[in-house]
Amino acid sequence: MGQEPDVKKHILPLPEEISSTTIESYTRHHREITLILNDFLLKYLNSLYAEFKGDIVQAIVLGEVAHHNVSRLRKEGHNLSSTEPDHTGFDAIKDLLVPCNPFSISEATGIPRETVRRKFVELIDAGMIEQISPRGYIIAALVSERYSFGFNVRLFDGIRTLCNQIQAIIKE
Repeated sequence: MGQEPDVKKHILPLPEEISSTTIESYTRHHREITLILNDFLLKYLNSLYAEFKGDIVQAIVLGEVAHHNVSRLRKEGHNLSSTEPDHTGFDAIKDLLVPCNPFSISEATGIPRETVRRKFVELIDAGMIEQISPRGYIIAALVSERYSFGFNVRLFDGIRTLCNQIQAIIKE
């Protein structure tokens, strides 16, 4: 049996971190909001499942690698906007990416290090990440090509629709 993920690493806020306004709005409309959230989340999870041929862990590992690689750029104020619908925008930032390794991704996700290491091998074989130093890995241009202007556009549209639906409900 695999090691359970460390729930402290999840992104959802603790109940005491949620504003009373949010709790009040949700409580008033919880059934409708629950259905809308579930509809979106199930479609998203099924899309990930299909995109990664059933390997959700691989999707999480790739997402964490990409996030780790680029998150510092935003914090440092780099312009991450690109008008290029291909990997030329990626080439402009490739040298600025912060490498990571299986240990750092295991720490970030709570997924066992050996599992993450195996996923790194699979992702390297698939051309999704590349090793740039003995302990440093970054996403490959293929990730930008495949997800920045494809999958992520659909995800963005879905989230925008979700937000609009919830806004319409709580304004009632």
